[in-house]
Amino acid sequence: MKCYLIKGQGIDQITLTERPVPEITHDCDVLVDVKACSLNYRDLMVAKGLYQSPGSQPPPFIALSDMAGVVRAVGDKVTDFKPGDRVLNSPLRHWPAGTLRSAWIRTFVGAMGVDGVLAEQIVYPADALVKVPDHLSFTEASTFTVAGLTAWAAVVTHGKAKPGEWVLLHGTGGVSIFAAQIAHAMGARTLMTTSSDDKAAVVKERYGVTATVNYRDSEWPQKVKEITNGAGVDVIVDVVGGETLARSLPICNYGARIAVIGVLGGGDVTLHIRDLLSHQVQLRGIYMESTEELRAFMRAVDYLKLTPVIDRIFPFEQAQEAYRLLESQKHIGKVVITIGSQG
Repeated sequence: MKCYLIKGQGIDQITLTERPVPEITHDCDVLVDVKACSLNYRDLMVAKGLYQSPGSQPPPFIALSDMAGVVRAVGDKVTDFKPGDRVLNSPLRHWPAGTLRSAWIRTFVGAMGVDGVLAEQIVYPADALVKVPDHLSFTEASTFTVAGLTAWAAVVTHGKAKPGEWVLLHGTGGVSIFAAQIAHAMGARTLMTTSSDDKAAVVKERYGVTATVNYRDSEWPQKVKEITNGAGVDVIVDVVGGETLARSLPICNYGARIAVIGVLGGGDVTLHIRDLLSHQVQLRGIYMESTEELRAFMRAVDYLKLTPVIDRIFPFEQAQEAYRLLESQKHIGKVVITIGSQG
């Protein structure tokens, strides 16, 4: 079978390779024919050698974390799936429920030496797979593994967004667009920072965003306060970090919840503790979520008939081009790679 390996640092080192078809060697595993994979900013960091942690193994390993596909075969002890079922994967091969543990974090696929999913076939633990709702295509379903689940964790699991509250979303990438859709479904009002008037018009017209501010304008925090009538925001989904996080604290309402997800703006920042204390702000790092939460999220997706925002779909042979679009930051929503027939 064909797969893409991370062989070194840089997009040019993402290499199409042939490997033997993986085999089920554990009674609780499932063989999946992969139909679509989606990209996250983390995947770009992995490709550039910028995503490391203690215990990481060097390349080569199969790229990407998000996939949707069809079950081809199951182990003897698998009862929840059968050949022909449509499935998507949890981002960690083992995080069944509850709080993340150090041993589990090393099962995050597509990085740190753990084979990912950008392949024609993969073997995956049955208890880390979830069935795809009937209304979703493979390309749509592949986007929920990291970006969708992260947005769900930020807005619902830990953000606990309520109807009428203001949710501030930084940027127009996959996580932020998902968060806008989820917050809108919860009855919350969304305020999104964008880089251009064109993007602002798109997210307000198509994705239910209540208001936007341009983050290139140095006065954007003051404009957020004006839009919220001086109260500030109740939930923040921060994929930027750095100075953006520091400038977000003073515009929090009392009891606000901040989900820190990314480091696009840098990993180091000086925070004023008084801003946390005076408004009783909760600050939480989000590192995806468990398979239990993914199942809960997909039940909500099924009920709401939620569909993701996909900017562009690339064929398997153009994987490097998909990475380059992600790197350009010219997309709105998700970038997807398809594999084989989608029937």
